[in-house]
Amino acid sequence: MPPRNPDPTIAPSLCIACGRTPRAAGRLPGGAALLQCPRCRLAWWPWPAFDPAALYDRDYFQCPAAAKGYADYASLEPGLRRTARARLRRVERLIGADAAPLPPPRILEIGCGVGVFLDEARRRGWEAAGLEVSAYAAEEARRRGLDVQCAAIEDARLEHGRYDCVALWDVIEHLRDPRAALARAADALRTGGVLALSTGDVTSLCARLSGPRWHLFNLPEHLFFFSPAALRQMLAAAGCRVHRMTREVYWAPLSYLSERACKTLGGAPAARPAGGWVRGWLAPATLLDVLGVYAVRG
Repeated sequence: MPPRNPDPTIAPSLCIACGRTPRAAGRLPGGAALLQCPRCRLAWWPWPAFDPAALYDRDYFQCPAAAKGYADYASLEPGLRRTARARLRRVERLIGADAAPLPPPRILEIGCGVGVFLDEARRRGWEAAGLEVSAYAAEEARRRGLDVQCAAIEDARLEHGRYDCVALWDVIEHLRDPRAALARAADALRTGGVLALSTGDVTSLCARLSGPRWHLFNLPEHLFFFSPAALRQMLAAAGCRVHRMTREVYWAPLSYLSERACKTLGGAPAARPAGGWVRGWLAPATLLDVLGVYAVRG
């Protein structure tokens, strides 16, 4: 078992998945060093101490001028809902394949943002709760009538064995101690419950071809960059067996996909289409570089 990071508020010196000493694997945008485990391929950069609550403020979700985050997160909601329904169907098939829980099943989303996924889960009959470090996003989620606690996973009190599913969508790359977070998430699951997550795959063809310009080398928000092997090791250490790994497909407005492409390529933002009906068009998007992972607690 790899040693615990003695100070999880700063970057580790050893791989948190398998304990190996990392090797230098190049430079990221801005000059930061990329470190990578030679065994499991987990990668990270030597990020400094910071306060997550301060980073994920209102501007992270709603500020066209900010380099971080989203120009208009609210405009993504139709696509987020469609993506959420596909994810919930996968979870429900797994829950149904095991001992079916008494209704309503319980779900916890760690890093729930403004609550779109939880709202879809509630519509499908789940008892939904969330954790969110951003005070702005947590308040927006509560405006939907959702049970959301504003807290980091490191500080939250989670009841052992309470949930049928714990989800972390595009979250673990933001966490300073993802190994400990997965252990806490697994402990909150009942036996046979599903731990579901998504994150970028640093070993994907897209990442390898893109080099330092890979769109998920998104600093300072993203701290770790995962491989399938590293995820399997950390989930196994948490007592979960990976049942399925997928290549995630996201649904998003065409205007958003154009905006992200411009940011990745370093160009000026594309002009928004004039017609609202065009801006509302949803398209499936994947570069086959984001993993969806569905693991079952033993």
